Amino acid sequence: MPKTYLSETDRDLARLSENLRLLECGRSCKEMSQVAGISAAAYSRRRQKPETFTYKEIYRLCRQAKIDISEFMGGRLKLKGE
Repeated sequence: MPKTYLSETDRDLARLSENLRLLECGRSCKEMSQVAGISAAAYSRRRQKPETFTYKEIYRLCRQAKIDISEFMGGRLKLKGE
């Protein structure tokens, strides 16, 4: 059964969560937290509630992955080979 969204905010948060999952690409929480400049525990908490990531943390993750932040925030990321 397809996922039903209650609001546009729910849709945005689901997209952000999906983009983070794609960005992680098998990396550990510890590796991602180092790139974001936060502790592994903080990264894990933010991963559960992606709206708590700061702009700076998302910027660092995108910069490391060589992804434009507007692509990350604006739509579903496309991985090479997709």
